[in-house]
Amino acid sequence: MWAMARHFWRVAQGKPAHVAIPAVVNLVANVFDAASLALLIPITKAVATNSFEFLRDSRVFGSIVALIPGWAPDSLPSDALLFGVIVSLIVLARLCKFTLLYLNTAYVVARTESYRVAIHRETFSRVLTFGRRYFDRQALGGVNTDIQWSNSALHLLTAAEGLFRFVVGLIAKGAVMFAISAPLFFAFLVAIPLVQWVLRSVHRTIRETAKEAASIQRRSRAQLLDILASIPLIKGYSREEAATDEYEEVLREAEAAAVRKGRATALRYPIEELTILGLFILTQGALIALRGDFEPTDIATFTAFLIVLQQSLMDYKKISQFSMTVLEELPKLEVVATLFSDDGKHTVSSGSAALTKFDDAITLHGLTFEYTENKPVLHDINATIPAGRTTAIVGPSGAGKTTLVDLIARFYDCAPGQIRIDGADIHGFSLPSLHARMGIVSQEVWLLNRTLRDNLVFGLEATPPDEALESAMQDVELGPLLESLEDRLDTEIGDRGLRLSGGQRQRVALARALLREPDILILDEATSALDSRVEMRVASAIARRVSGHTLVVIAHRLSTIRDADQVLVLDGGRIVQRGTWDDLASVPGLFADLLEAQSGEETALPL
Repeated sequence: MWAMARHFWRVAQGKPAHVAIPAVVNLVANVFDAASLALLIPITKAVATNSFEFLRDSRVFGSIVALIPGWAPDSLPSDALLFGVIVSLIVLARLCKFTLLYLNTAYVVARTESYRVAIHRETFSRVLTFGRRYFDRQALGGVNTDIQWSNSALHLLTAAEGLFRFVVGLIAKGAVMFAISAPLFFAFLVAIPLVQWVLRSVHRTIRETAKEAASIQRRSRAQLLDILASIPLIKGYSREEAATDEYEEVLREAEAAAVRKGRATALRYPIEELTILGLFILTQGALIALRGDFEPTDIATFTAFLIVLQQSLMDYKKISQFSMTVLEELPKLEVVATLFSDDGKHTVSSGSAALTKFDDAITLHGLTFEYTENKPVLHDINATIPAGRTTAIVGPSGAGKTTLVDLIARFYDCAPGQIRIDGADIHGFSLPSLHARMGIVSQEVWLLNRTLRDNLVFGLEATPPDEALESAMQDVELGPLLESLEDRLDTEIGDRGLRLSGGQRQRVALARALLREPDILILDEATSALDSRVEMRVASAIARRVSGHTLVVIAHRLSTIRDADQVLVLDGGRIVQRGTWDDLASVPGLFADLLEAQSGEETALPL
């Protein structure tokens, strides 16, 4: 916890003054608060003696007499004037207290929100450095919750500042209580540790339920996002009721934990207050019994002490809430701390060299990769992808085709020396410079819930003119779509592009990649959602735009790669064949089998 607190303090550029200012303001506000309560003492004594005459000889309150205004009429009794002065001082002290607390709150809110921006940015930026394999294994709702929980550090900071404020307030009020009645004050001191001892089991229940609630909250958010991200699937199978029931199960778990915590918390405050008030009343009764008589001053003292005690109990409750805040926020902060460890993050390190050109080839030497230990998905891959040529990668599902190109793009990391660009180890290049030379269109299309323009220019350093954007869309057969849109490039396309068809989404992703004018264009079944005629036209347009550049194509339809300079055939994570389309089609092997199977499928389609 302390390590995370120190880290976030540096990130937020915290300064001692940021904490000292509210501390000093709170201290002064509590002085005014204590002064207003202390002024109850002369009023109490005046009630008991039926006169303010004692003030003239009082070392502490004697100066109040001098505050009687000189213009006051002689007909007005001095006791009435003194009462008016004391009440005015009480009101003035309370006004000063509340003014300082308002200014302090305004300052603390501004400071805390500034901290919040810095801490959230740091946590979010940290999460974005994690490797793809981390996100493959995590529910996005859980990751989102972890990021939001970075607020826990701020909650603890504000709770600690509140603790200081209320401790100082309790000390100040304690001094007033001591001045009113030392025996009753000591009874209050005895009650505090007694209350904490009585509440041990309550604290344990709160601590356990806080941990459980944090875990349930993370799971509920993960499940909620999973359900919302699967709306087409849920609608297609009419599983709305079942999805609601599954979500309700998690909500019921959260409900049970919240009820247990609520019951424990509900017991806490009555036990605290009743224990303290009980000891207070017993002490007052014992004092009267020991003295053997009852005096009017007992009523005044009891009433004054009770007023200050009620104010003190408010501070005491706030102090005890600090422990609850710690119990609730620590489990969350512990989760956030795991984000700043390197274990299980699969971070892909960025090199220091810039990839400024690509002239020769990408070479794969002994490339082996596994997602799970001792279960490799690629085995000893050796191949050369020449610059300026088209290399096609084919094979059955699960052969490792996507994994191979993901490694070239460094979405995942392999052992040093297994992938080289122009003879240099790929690990030596910075990720931004590597990706600046690449355009990647995956079989799973990722679009933003923004405008068509925003999606096309995403990742570009400079925004091209509209003519260039429209030309790229024409090349991927999206001209008719553009003409049909009232707002054209400024049309919102919905969450993940759901306002577009599957084929349109793929072509938007293709246009985005072509606008980068990449040296290396990787297409992972990027036209699988298009019909054959549109696919061939799009393929021809792509070939024209990337002529002289390097094209790596993973294709399901073998007819689309007939002009490839080389074809790599993968099966079971190994290259089992390589050569041109004509060479592989003319010899027995996996490629010929795939070609024959697709020919049979195409023949059967009209039936």
